[in-house]
Amino acid sequence: MNPFPDESFLALVPVQALAAEPGEGGTLILLRPKVLSQRWAWLLKLMRKPVFRVKLDARGTALWQACDGTRTVAQVMEAMAQAHPGEPDAGFRAALFIRELARGGFVRFA
Repeated sequence: MNPFPDESFLALVPVQALAAEPGEGGTLILLRPKVLSQRWAWLLKLMRKPVFRVKLDARGTALWQACDGTRTVAQVMEAMAQAHPGEPDAGFRAALFIRELARGGFVRFA
């Protein structure tokens, strides 16, 4: 079984790949185009709603802002663990969320 997160993943630097707009109560809404391929990008002009709007809660907003292109995954995990000291798995959950953001095309790794 592969341990997650491994050293190579922890050394990656997540960078925001999509736009975000302000939401309610200081949170953010991520805007992800429904078509990510440049080959099919012309379809976006034909769609009435060309983007998915993903609403983040306060914790997701903090993690998104921490993915600023200067911190590694390990540093983001540490920041989230310090922000939520009563939760022993806050750092691990942050790593899982970053992995899912990358799978969805919300972040890329530098």
